[in-house]
Amino acid sequence: MDVRLLWLALGAFAGSVESSLIVSVLPAISEETGVTVAQAGYLIFGYSIAYGIGTPVLSTIFGHVDRRTVVAGAELLFGLMALLLGLLPGFLMLVLARTLLAFGAGLFTSTAQSTAVALAAPGKRGSAISTVVMGGSIAVAVGAPLAALAAEFFGWRVAYLGLGVLAILASATMWLKLPGDIRGDPRSIRERLSVLKVPGVPMTLLTSGIVVLATFIFFNYLASVTTDFLGIDRVLLPLVMFAFGIGAMVGNHFGGYLSDRIGGKRTVLVIIGLLIVLLASLPMLAMLPRPAILPAFFIYMVLYGVTAWGFFPPQLHRLAALAPGSVPLSASLNLTSMNIGGALSALVGGLVLENLGIGYLGWFGAAAAVVALVVAYLAPDGCETAPEAA
Repeated sequence: MDVRLLWLALGAFAGSVESSLIVSVLPAISEETGVTVAQAGYLIFGYSIAYGIGTPVLSTIFGHVDRRTVVAGAELLFGLMALLLGLLPGFLMLVLARTLLAFGAGLFTSTAQSTAVALAAPGKRGSAISTVVMGGSIAVAVGAPLAALAAEFFGWRVAYLGLGVLAILASATMWLKLPGDIRGDPRSIRERLSVLKVPGVPMTLLTSGIVVLATFIFFNYLASVTTDFLGIDRVLLPLVMFAFGIGAMVGNHFGGYLSDRIGGKRTVLVIIGLLIVLLASLPMLAMLPRPAILPAFFIYMVLYGVTAWGFFPPQLHRLAALAPGSVPLSASLNLTSMNIGGALSALVGGLVLENLGIGYLGWFGAAAAVVALVVAYLAPDGCETAPEAA
């Protein structure tokens, strides 16, 4: 294996840790800055909008720049903003810093996998991509719980300072180790959006956005659900994150395996159906006997991780079948749709918290998932064998 890929994986690791860490530290940020937990959700809203809309724009602007400069520069921006999140006073300054952090995270993610492909030897492209993706998977399973543990014992700002240092080291190493002659992707915005003309792609992308909306209405406020709704001690939140991470790793393989067996569309429908059941049953956890709540919630979060991460492989399977000649473009737009859904989830979840109460998050998520199920069912199909041919 080309060891240079490990530095790209480290960048992916840092980004995935941060995006998971934020949900565990929202109450702490709320308490320190004097805003409500719902208002603290604007940290997620700003990030998601910047990531979803800013990434294709920045990818176009920097399309003529070599990829070493782009990945190292994007990771440096991410690292510097993480440091500022650990240092800046005032809630608005934190929102601005995390919004700028999203520009770095999105540009890095959109460029890292194509950089890995360019570095790979013939016949090793799949392995190269999986090495980079592995960084994100390890982050969810191990990195995020450890960061949440550090935030619990040393403070959330210390956790962000550590992430910032890690990202800056990764950026410097990428700049020193990667070749400077890997060409970028100079396509225009119009060319990048051309895949939207393919029948079925818009509805499939809409499905992604609504599923993320449904999933994160609850997950954005995981810390509050764990402590305030279920009465679990805050010190056990890293254990809850670990349960989700286990499920995420299983779900990533489960989604791909099931797609190969029954097809992308059927897999998506099955997973959204499971998501509906899980979200609708969330309020019932609080009705369990006190000693049973923690183990039940641990199992719940494993299943939730399986469902949340199991959705993405079959969804990419569907997009590849619909537009086999434009897989990178449709995958990029899928990322945009997901982040717009993430931004809306922060807004909707915040409104539910402030006006109805924390116990309603699961039901609103389930309602959104029902809409996603209908859209996914109505979306036209492509040739399910196309992904393998591509």
